[in-house]
Amino acid sequence: MERLKKWAVDLSRNFFFLLFLAFATISCESESERRKVNSDIIQIPSSDEEAEDMELPKIEFEETEFSTGKITQGEIVNYTYKFENTGDAPLVISSVQGSCGCTIPRSYPTGKIFPGEGGEIEVEFNSDSKYGEITVSISVIANTVPSLTQLIINTNIVVPDKMKTD
Repeated sequence: MERLKKWAVDLSRNFFFLLFLAFATISCESESERRKVNSDIIQIPSSDEEAEDMELPKIEFEETEFSTGKITQGEIVNYTYKFENTGDAPLVISSVQGSCGCTIPRSYPTGKIFPGEGGEIEVEFNSDSKYGEITVSISVIANTVPSLTQLIINTNIVVPDKMKTD
């Protein structure tokens, strides 16, 4: 009888462990599947009228322009642009590119961003070999209408006295 009780206890422990393991596996798979990007969510309207009738994502940034103020030549500035999908369909960012080699996107979301959700685009600007007032841009390409959003960095780079030449 004691052996039977021990077997029943071991069986119930194993059953709950296997049940938990199955639930955890299913939960993880469903979240990754939920974020997976496939071509069926990319909708490109052929006209403005068609765009009005479609459920589309809309990327809305807290701000699209950032000013560093005066910085010293060689200084590296990092900035994070925050945004939200205020549209009616999942947002997918396909590419983020700086206008020159001095402006590098460090990270951005690569999966689906559902309506009401947000994200961040981290950008690094390197002022090495630059001087004066400069404006650089970051191009964000997504499944929105229009597909291109420009983010701007304005800066005023001051050359240190020891680097100035007459």
